[in-house]
Amino acid sequence: MTKIITKELLFEKGIPKHSNLGQVKKINLSNLNLKASDLDPKLFSQLRKLEELDVSQNLLTEIPNNLGLVNLKLLNCANNNMEQVTSLNQFENLEDLNCEDNLHLTICDTYKVMYLLPNLQRLNGKDITSSANHLRFVNSRHLMSHVTTFWEKNYKAQLSESPTAAEISAVGKDFVRSAVAEVKYGPNSLSEFTKWRVLQSSSGRNVMSSGSSIALSSSRNTGLQAAQDIAKSAKQGISGRTEGSQNDTEVTSRKSMRIQLGKERQTALMANHSKKDNSVAVKKEARTTKRDCSATPVAVSKESTPRKKSKYKNSVVLEPLHFLQSHSKDNNPEDFSTQLWACAFEPEVKNSQIPGLQSSRTVATCGGDSVCFIDCETGIVHHKYKSIGEEFFSLAWTTLTVIDKDQKKKLNILAVGGRMGDVKLIHAKVNYCYGKIKAHKKSISTLCFCPKRETFLFTGSYDNTIVLWDIGVPDCDYNFRVSQLLVLNVCSTPLKMSLVPTCPNQYLVAACEGGCFAWDITLTKHEGKRNIEMEFLFPIYNKEDDNTDYHIVDSLAFCNNDLVASKSSMQGSIYLWSWSQTLKRWKKQNKKVHAEILREMEWSNAEQPYIALAACPDESYLLCGDEKGDIWMYDLDEFTNENVTSGKKTSPTQILKWPAIKTQGEIIEGTLINNVTTDPEFKYLVAATDKNILVIWKRT
Repeated sequence: MTKIITKELLFEKGIPKHSNLGQVKKINLSNLNLKASDLDPKLFSQLRKLEELDVSQNLLTEIPNNLGLVNLKLLNCANNNMEQVTSLNQFENLEDLNCEDNLHLTICDTYKVMYLLPNLQRLNGKDITSSANHLRFVNSRHLMSHVTTFWEKNYKAQLSESPTAAEISAVGKDFVRSAVAEVKYGPNSLSEFTKWRVLQSSSGRNVMSSGSSIALSSSRNTGLQAAQDIAKSAKQGISGRTEGSQNDTEVTSRKSMRIQLGKERQTALMANHSKKDNSVAVKKEARTTKRDCSATPVAVSKESTPRKKSKYKNSVVLEPLHFLQSHSKDNNPEDFSTQLWACAFEPEVKNSQIPGLQSSRTVATCGGDSVCFIDCETGIVHHKYKSIGEEFFSLAWTTLTVIDKDQKKKLNILAVGGRMGDVKLIHAKVNYCYGKIKAHKKSISTLCFCPKRETFLFTGSYDNTIVLWDIGVPDCDYNFRVSQLLVLNVCSTPLKMSLVPTCPNQYLVAACEGGCFAWDITLTKHEGKRNIEMEFLFPIYNKEDDNTDYHIVDSLAFCNNDLVASKSSMQGSIYLWSWSQTLKRWKKQNKKVHAEILREMEWSNAEQPYIALAACPDESYLLCGDEKGDIWMYDLDEFTNENVTSGKKTSPTQILKWPAIKTQGEIIEGTLINNVTTDPEFKYLVAATDKNILVIWKRT
């Protein structure tokens, strides 16, 4: 017997119990013999906060349009009489859909659902993140190229130079009808879906329905070439749990690159660093354990480390806590040559059993052939991953959402890359490298995950490209699917990149050896290969006495949603500039735009590139190491508008001096700080050096 849906029934079935439908988040309307006409849009539109709806085991032939469930994330319409799925596109935020056991739905409807719902992650109990993104972006680009080719070959010449509206309409109708019937793409089993998509591509994009069709058709060759480039790049070896092809090009050592870049500025620098290249020989002893979690603590000579009173106000008090040699070759305590290149804190640990712990205290570090996971409080190396023959340059964290027995769980994954051009995906909790992506033929220089799309990974390389990958979500057996979504052309090696916090799905900014650039990464566009959209100009570029044309910008960081920090070696300062104000100055006809600099911060006159900036947005701090082992710290909250207009460099809030470290009776003098990082709450500060020493400070 059919039960009439009333407001009282919704209150009865809704969770949490409330007198206002606008507060209900979950409703179970299963097994009520409901028909599509029983779902009243006027009534359902009152469920403004509804996130989960179960209408399974009913008699629904479709989900009515305009239900108004704007926050719906889970929909169960299994075991009905569903005949079509296109009305589901009203649920833009839907993440989980179950439409099993609807006899009239086919595999083509499954593909329609993946295309129509941009945030869908699970379909009929299975993760489809990577497959759906590949369908939405890569397959759509290929299909659009087929439609474009069909238009240019058969219909473009039918239009006069100045076509009338009637002519456009007549040719357009014929083009759409023919394209649906004749454009072929994909397997025959998906021919119905292909026809539906061709109809979307040819009529939905207004190819022939307006005067803009002329401009669109004139750019067809460019679009076709881009699609062909993507198809070519898709032939690269991409592996899940299998090994990729051997690296057949000459690999680049970042240390040697630092020396090479130094030569261009000062020949004496080359002599300095050539001594550092004499690394300790690797012993050929058999390793009997899978995990090598040892680290050599370095003794600190406290009596030779007098604490000077800071001349800066509001100084953060930091005490040295641990000094570790966790990346030594074969655990050799005399190894002070291995470079530590990157460090980053594991994402926030929620529901922690440790009292008072709100943010993670585990930091990941990379250098040489190993990656370490270290507890900052205890100094214990919990895990150590090694890859013989590799030299890791960069790492990045992401938190994947997996479903285990109908329960959502968070999985922290670390991506690392370096000299071999591969990306290793490591499940941090169990120290298991479950996958390898053959990302580039040359070394990887930088990695970055998208904060809004947890599976989207950008990889920058010495091959002068940045590639966007969808790494997918591993199942319980660690099987996963990788898809290449986008290729960004760079005029030089990208050194550090970041997505714009206010629009992470639209713009990527990168500091490169040839300058600072931005790209439009909007995936709904049909170009699979993108060129530089913006080039940011800084005052240092315009020095008349600089005849070297030396434009390297070696690091950048977003200090908040709008404020960008960037620097160059030899600059002696750090620029703080506004993304939004710079964007307003940019004219699309010219990709070059002068950065809207708000302040110039005093910094070291270091010759060496690759010294990375780090920001702690929650605490409004900016940090950067230098060539002497000191860390320059800037409290961004304390700067006033007076500093902006004064024309003078703003002094740092404080400089954290390199502590005197004694080992084997000798004091290690100041060392070069390659990278620094803090946890979100700034409880710990970690510095990675060029002498295989990791320093951990704790805020007191």
